[in-house]
Amino acid sequence: MPPSDQFRLAELPKKWQGELKAWHDRYFPEISQVLDTANWERFYPRIPLPLTTCVFAEPDGFASYAAKVVGTTSATTDLSARVWSAEKMPDAQFMTALKVIRAQASTELGSIQQHRLVYEKLDNGSLTGLDREIVEGIHRTDPTGLKLDAISFSKKRVCVEELRHHIQMAGVLTLDESFDAPRWGRHWATETLEELFAMRPGEHVLDAFNIEFQSLLDTSTFLALIDRVGKYQLEMQHHFIYGPMATSMPWMRWHEESYHLGAGEKLLKAIAVAAAKGGGNFGLEEVQKTINLWYPRGLEMFGSELGGDLVKGVFKTLKNGEAQDLYREEVAGKLREINLAVLMARGNVSREEAQAMLRRLQNGEEVRGWAPGDLLVLPDRRFFRIRGLKEYGSYSNPGALTPGVGFVYLPYDVSGNLLRENGRPIDRAAYVDYLRTVLPERYLNSRHFEFVKKEFLFNDRWGNPAQVLPLPT
Repeated sequence: MPPSDQFRLAELPKKWQGELKAWHDRYFPEISQVLDTANWERFYPRIPLPLTTCVFAEPDGFASYAAKVVGTTSATTDLSARVWSAEKMPDAQFMTALKVIRAQASTELGSIQQHRLVYEKLDNGSLTGLDREIVEGIHRTDPTGLKLDAISFSKKRVCVEELRHHIQMAGVLTLDESFDAPRWGRHWATETLEELFAMRPGEHVLDAFNIEFQSLLDTSTFLALIDRVGKYQLEMQHHFIYGPMATSMPWMRWHEESYHLGAGEKLLKAIAVAAAKGGGNFGLEEVQKTINLWYPRGLEMFGSELGGDLVKGVFKTLKNGEAQDLYREEVAGKLREINLAVLMARGNVSREEAQAMLRRLQNGEEVRGWAPGDLLVLPDRRFFRIRGLKEYGSYSNPGALTPGVGFVYLPYDVSGNLLRENGRPIDRAAYVDYLRTVLPERYLNSRHFEFVKKEFLFNDRWGNPAQVLPLPT
């Protein structure tokens, strides 16, 4: 239970409790396994059972959490200027708040639908292909005796906490009755929740939550990269003008999201080490391709890099580009830690020796049979972007008044080079051929990649951009 002097609990209205139960009976019946005390204590003996209610920070406790977030100011920690009734928000603020809450609530349900695609295979013993390679590889290469039977339960714990995050967003919409009071003749809270509970896999607000998990490598990379974006959003939204939303953030960020990040990093590192040590038949190339898949989707979750001026200081602490820059730096640090673990394991060297090896490799030297290209690298921010910087760039569609298709519809490679032929960007079919060399094969046959090709790469409405400004150096 959360400390009573810092947090208060609240139950959803009965109607929405019923809708929620119907949803998790369909998509997450395993919730009862996680909430069973004996099962839980087997894996987390010194940690209380997860909560399944709304948790709001009390005003006196809120400030200590808000003081730790990225971009915090004195206004972030001060709740006195917040709006506590939705009906008192001006129309523009109301609709922005609703948009943010809807997106966040959608991601939590989508994430559960994704995770179950993998833990079902773990539970029923139907591991094949890369998953079997990963599990057997970790078995053969991990000297600490990593308990692989904890992986499935860990995924389900994440799902319980994601479901509680949805409960929290549903509480923000329904515990304040004025959120559902008619505005322009519509009951926004009811309509939004009904829409969310009806969303099937592949129909969620953000692209990252519409990509099918097909491997343990997807789940671990998703937790390490995509949940990290969630961490930033939860921190920034301590500044949210609508008080109940702001006071929703501390428990989610500081008591739940940290586990998701740690679980992802630990498993991703174990997979990379097993691959580097030859535990299975796949290598670090597969890990790199999976990072290439998920990292661009994480960048896009911040919104356009040129946007966020209207939300900074009202709904968030930072503009989109400011937050994305911090995220990119943090992910680069996490990738460095994985590279160090790989070098230590394969070379049987100390951390200090691995650090020296890494510096030499990054300077272009070969070290103990390792070449610079053998390390995991962070893709360039322009690679495989389908949303974001369409306002910026050196290329523009014919007839446009300003340059600006930017990185979104142009064929950049993983290193940030524009792929060209005869001085022009390569055609889109050729770019698909390139993507087949740097993205996981399992993804290239997925519903989401078909969506990317149909809606972006081969959609005539994006035109045929031509260069109008010199390329940035």
